[in-house]
Amino acid sequence: TSAHFVAVLQGILKVIAGIEISFTLTSKSSTGDDEDDEFADLYLFKWTALMILPLMIIVLNIVAILFAVCRTVFSENPQWSNLVGGSFFAGWVLVHMYPFAKGLMGRRGRTPTIVYVWSGLIAICFSLLYITIKNSEIDGGTFWLT
Repeated sequence: TSAHFVAVLQGILKVIAGIEISFTLTSKSSTGDDEDDEFADLYLFKWTALMILPLMIIVLNIVAILFAVCRTVFSENPQWSNLVGGSFFAGWVLVHMYPFAKGLMGRRGRTPTIVYVWSGLIAICFSLLYITIKNSEIDGGTFWLT
């Protein structure tokens, strides 16, 4: 899951710098009374601006798959190998982002709308920037940002 990166980072820190990271292992109580739990703050999920980047990556990869399918289907000379390769790697990214998406969907109603708005806006900006740069390569290689 998404903890693999942190585990690798912890191993590298332990080997190179000799830094030992300790974690407090807890388990959720099966009852609904969390007021008296001393670890109740550990279970609170706080939304930050850091949620925008992973959500933007998910949106961009979904848009990339849809764009690749439309481009291949409606092309005069379809390049199916590009579709399969691009969809495979975009799907690979989406598979790795699945735990994040699952956590996001489990928190429906508690997710601030601004997180979705900013993720969509940033994804659109990156898509338009990519299209502008790609079209400038066709026009002779000059890139003009107007």
